[in-house]
Amino acid sequence: MSPPPFAINHRLCLVVYAGAFTLGLPLNLVALVALGVAARRRRLLPADVLLLNLTVADLALVASLPVRMAEAAWEATWKLPPALCPLFVFLFFTSVYLTTLSLTALSVDRYLSAAFPVQYRQRRRAAHAAVAAAGSWAAALGHCSVVYVAQPGPAGNGTACYTRFAGPQLATLLALRLEIFLVLFCLPLAITAFCYGRLVCIVAALPTAALGRKRRVVALAAATTAAFVLCFTPFNVSHVVGYLRRENPPWRAYAVLLTTLNACLDPLIFCFSSAALRRGLRQVWDAMGLGWLRARCRAPSERSGGMAGGAGGEALGLLACLGVGGTELEASQRASGLREPQGRALEAWGSCGGPQTSGDGLGGDKGQSQAGASGVAADPWAGLCDLG
Repeated sequence: MSPPPFAINHRLCLVVYAGAFTLGLPLNLVALVALGVAARRRRLLPADVLLLNLTVADLALVASLPVRMAEAAWEATWKLPPALCPLFVFLFFTSVYLTTLSLTALSVDRYLSAAFPVQYRQRRRAAHAAVAAAGSWAAALGHCSVVYVAQPGPAGNGTACYTRFAGPQLATLLALRLEIFLVLFCLPLAITAFCYGRLVCIVAALPTAALGRKRRVVALAAATTAAFVLCFTPFNVSHVVGYLRRENPPWRAYAVLLTTLNACLDPLIFCFSSAALRRGLRQVWDAMGLGWLRARCRAPSERSGGMAGGAGGEALGLLACLGVGGTELEASQRASGLREPQGRALEAWGSCGGPQTSGDGLGGDKGQSQAGASGVAADPWAGLCDLG
């Protein structure tokens, strides 16, 4: 007696897609606006380009979710024009793998900033990040064009989009999926794990940093890697299972659900951990009439006019709103400027407070350029975690 067919809970799929769309769209739109505001205030950094690439990929993924919601409501039957099925699947999975490649590029940028602070800061250019972003688009678009090897097959009274394949189509598709698993998942995951693993080792070896600061660095690196593994591993494992069993695993529908959740996590983990983007976010809040919320979240030291006032106090207050806390940072600010550059780097990366703001309000770029003009080397560790 053959086992019963695998039944997909379409209501669950609909709920997850709707939730990811409801959360992911505003989060990524706010991140995009904050990134644009931050880019207008100072020169374009490589991390700006990489963050923009990641945000665009997440927005593309979120924009495709209404179609996924409709498909789930129709119980996996495709009621749209048949020609739109391969196009939709192509764009959806392109955005998924564009996200993995963008996450990898950001991990490399962070690792190089910590491992080679002087050499990398002298050579890093926004144009280099643009080339990396273009390469990620080319790799994702090229590999995901595999969807055009199969056309929707019959499924009951309607058609199923990208779930039923003929024998020759399935054989070709499974082999290409295995290649995608190796190139667009295993390789990026290995690079990301190496970069964040080495970054944690570098931070742990800094003798002048507070223990709490180190823990926050480790937590941020662990959260990034965990989100990568949680959101993308099940779906990519289905490629291997399908290749070994010579079938299209029916539980892939549940694995796809996890990939959509990453679009909600990226803005929280990456975009809002950037000091420059938080400054842009403050401007967005003020433009929306939510400045009162920022005022209530200001650090006590800023309200009392203490040494951590100004831009530093605002950063402390926003960190408190985001649940990071600012007690240790405030204490470290009361300390004299005897801290070593590595300690300042850890403070910047762990608290995501970014480099000190110069008098013109444009961040640390002006101060760095003045230092270069006077022949004094700029602090190579400044803004280590300031991705934007």
